[in-house]
Amino acid sequence: MPTRSSSPEARRRAGALSRRAFVAAAAVPLLARCSSKPNSDSDTLTRMLGQSLGVFSGGSSIALSEVASVPFASLGVRIGSGPQVLLVLASRSGPSTLWTSASHIALEISSGRILRTAGLAQNLSATIVSSPDPLDAGLQNLHAPARATRTLDFADRNIFGNSVESIVTPAGPAAIDVLGSRVACLHVLERGSCAALGWTFTNEYWVGAKDGVVWRSLQFIHPDLDVVEVALFRPPRL
Repeated sequence: MPTRSSSPEARRRAGALSRRAFVAAAAVPLLARCSSKPNSDSDTLTRMLGQSLGVFSGGSSIALSEVASVPFASLGVRIGSGPQVLLVLASRSGPSTLWTSASHIALEISSGRILRTAGLAQNLSATIVSSPDPLDAGLQNLHAPARATRTLDFADRNIFGNSVESIVTPAGPAAIDVLGSRVACLHVLERGSCAALGWTFTNEYWVGAKDGVVWRSLQFIHPDLDVVEVALFRPPRL
């Protein structure tokens, strides 16, 4: 059976991301409004974030020509076959990055793996990696199948500490389109299972063959949520 907990510590941990993420998501457009220059970077950011206000209400993909003209680290997120939503980088700490949108969606991503989310229909509340993660080592360096073990929390189900076992396997070279340019990548598959929930899934990653940047991924992060597609438009500056 899944681990269930109502302890103060469990509730505190589960709610921490939602509070921080919503504060960060709200802060970006608020900071942008501080600019009095109509052509400033902040004004541009405000206009771009406005595209995501209609999230999950219809639409298709973000216009790449618009993304290309904005000098901010950004990515697109799509749930299942829904519309693509623009997120921008709000903060960064080592390999961990927090991405937010004006529609109060937030994703924490590390080495291409989604660790926590807020603002989705179902959210991943926390990820604790309990073994070396092949993604942290750089998937461009993966030459043989590697095992990964982590635990996941789902606060909306009041379920915590679900053990997930997965095997990460290189699947050969591939090329993807990024802002109209073809990028040489390596395709990587991650087949995972959570025995307690009877949940199995396959994640996919497309990682730059030379730089190790995860340019695109398809990730299952919650047993009740469709696949999450993450398309990196402009990576954070080193």
